[in-house]
Amino acid sequence: MTDTIDAFCQTPPLPTKPVTRRSRTTSSPAAPTASAPEASGAVVRVRPQGLGLLRGWETEVALPVVGTFATPGKGSLRSDAVLRAPEDGVPVLFVEVDNHTEPPVTVAKKVERYRRFFQRTVKDHRGCGVALWSTLWDDSGRGGYPPVALVFTKAVGPRAMENRMREVGRLAHPHWHGQWKNLSSGEEKKDGYRNYTGTIPLLATTLSLLAAKGPHGPVWWRYGHDSWQTLNHALDNPDDIRAYRARDGERRAAREAREAEWERQRQEQMAGLERQMQEKAAARMPDLVCEQCQGPLNGDPYSLDPREDWEEVSAYT
Repeated sequence: MTDTIDAFCQTPPLPTKPVTRRSRTTSSPAAPTASAPEASGAVVRVRPQGLGLLRGWETEVALPVVGTFATPGKGSLRSDAVLRAPEDGVPVLFVEVDNHTEPPVTVAKKVERYRRFFQRTVKDHRGCGVALWSTLWDDSGRGGYPPVALVFTKAVGPRAMENRMREVGRLAHPHWHGQWKNLSSGEEKKDGYRNYTGTIPLLATTLSLLAAKGPHGPVWWRYGHDSWQTLNHALDNPDDIRAYRARDGERRAAREAREAEWERQRQEQMAGLERQMQEKAAARMPDLVCEQCQGPLNGDPYSLDPREDWEEVSAYT
């Protein structure tokens, strides 16, 4: 457990001061030894950025499925370690160290007991039901339960390590896999989102990766994701309701743009048809002319034309 916490914290090694040794034959200070940095010219390796502080760790934390934190009942579990690192955006992270001493089915059953603990509720001071775990630790706001990290520590071959990781994930599948919500209808392309409410963000890594690249490096495999990721990306849910709403907004904007373009084209067609009808009507209608002078009538055909003689007009009335 100490190596795992050190890999998370990436605590830099403390500098040591060479011990001055005095010879029995002289009282003069001894020369710097070859092991001193000044003499050897050794370069101290810069460690990656760590996650949280040492005081944010607790080990062997009781998580009561029944009973209390002080006296957990049968079926409860103890988390190997719990990290609080709100300064790094991780309010709480439960850590399980896997030394390959237990079969994958036992590890998967422990994930199940984590979920049972997260599902447990109690009454708060107002009589409302709240999650028991939230009375001690803060929520990340990402949805779902707090994350659980499996750190595989045994040095085995890549194939053996991958097989063990996959087997644990397969057996614990119901506890980390979100439920798919299909929101497409008719002939629309299949689309929806995955609901992670009531599931555990289950992460896996190895001690060697964690120590070499640090907890912020691409060392995390989130069950359900398809690649090694940084911690922030591994804790994210890229296929949840937020992603669906973004896609749905893009589709709605594209649909509104198409409808606006269709309306513009329709208006242009209507205006063109109206112009054609007016042109055809004007071509069919003959110009009105005066019966007496055969000149064009510019006004009302029943109005007096000043070019006509009043007496001749009176003869018709």
